[in-house]
Amino acid sequence: MTSDYAADDFKCGHLLAYLEEKKNKAERHAIRNLLGVLAYRQENNRQGALDYFNHILSPGEDPDNLNAMANRHFVMSMSRGGIPAAASEPDLSTEEGKRAQARRYAEQAFALIDEKNNDALDYEVSSRALELCNQAMELAGHLVDLDESNDWKYLSGEASYEMLKKTMRKIETHDEAYQALENAVWSFWTIAENPSADVNMKSSAWVRIGFIFRRASEWDVQIGDVPESLAEFIDDPERCVRKARDIAPDSPHVLNYLAHFRGKAGDVEEALRLYEESIRLPRTKEKFFAYSSRAELCLERYKRSPSANAPDRRYLAQAKDDLEYILTKHESPRDYAMLADVYLQMAKITIDSVTRQEYLTKALHNCFISENCQRGNELFQLHNVRGRCHCLLGQHRRARESFRLGMRCEKKLGYKWGECGSLLADCEDHHRLGDDF
Repeated sequence: MTSDYAADDFKCGHLLAYLEEKKNKAERHAIRNLLGVLAYRQENNRQGALDYFNHILSPGEDPDNLNAMANRHFVMSMSRGGIPAAASEPDLSTEEGKRAQARRYAEQAFALIDEKNNDALDYEVSSRALELCNQAMELAGHLVDLDESNDWKYLSGEASYEMLKKTMRKIETHDEAYQALENAVWSFWTIAENPSADVNMKSSAWVRIGFIFRRASEWDVQIGDVPESLAEFIDDPERCVRKARDIAPDSPHVLNYLAHFRGKAGDVEEALRLYEESIRLPRTKEKFFAYSSRAELCLERYKRSPSANAPDRRYLAQAKDDLEYILTKHESPRDYAMLADVYLQMAKITIDSVTRQEYLTKALHNCFISENCQRGNELFQLHNVRGRCHCLLGQHRRARESFRLGMRCEKKLGYKWGECGSLLADCEDHHRLGDDF
């Protein structure tokens, strides 16, 4: 079973990489606050936590940072066995007090949004993050420099984007999706069109707009009041990502998403070339995304091939190599489920019964690990793969049980009749009587 410490280690590595990227931006304080909290949570590393908080509060950084003061008070009080001390509240009648409180709101929003790296971000959390961003902007958006206010606007867009992803799949929540889409597009467009905005932020904003338009098309979410200058991109969302590449040609983030768009368009070889280009760049937090996305593309390409011939098997081998590599670096329930699917595909093309059994055993083992990751049991892909493994093993009752669990997960995501439903129907049609165990 995976551990909370492993998840914390990955999160810490992600934040350290992000800190390097944001080392001269206001977000560095939010990142160090999160790193301090993680340090304290991991083996009660009080001094490590205090080092992060003290760095934030040092001269030349942000000596009035309310979150760092509150966190430091908590750690120091607990280390003495006392009751955590309360942080002083800012004087909101002054500009300094308003800025301090607004930064507290923005950092809290950042901490909430960063939970998406644990696959645990839900609609309520995203909504709270958006509320905190709005409070920061209203209180002191005009009192901070343009760079910092842009950070808040981008964060607001991220919160709205997460809300869109949680509402767009269901007809009954399309009104909420419509509003979230509009909020997200306007937030990102403000950054994208701002000549003074950071290049990486501008390119990321264009990528987000492209993804929003594409998701709206896939899930039939109405695109309403968006900037007129974006109208020409609605029917061709990939143009947004290409515009992002014009702005930041060497950004691994942009390369990965352009590869994703190319893969969905059927240009597999170009997508693979772009993923490879991204992976060859100096080590970044985007490498995990590139490996995982390339594995997904290769697995899909293999499964769509008309026959499991030698040229197509290279895609399966690439997916296996990519997933086994990144799963030594961090844990992801989705990647474990994908690796299980790779072993399932290998079992299906293996003639030797002993080797076939070994592959199915490995597939089921990865399903087990996936399920025991945080919220892993909510992945319909996991139940899909496990059900198909049980079918090949003649364990049809267990297979039907897995497909039913997968159907429940699909319905939660808005799929009225997904692949698990079809697999269940087929299993029931072909195996109505007894099961072998």
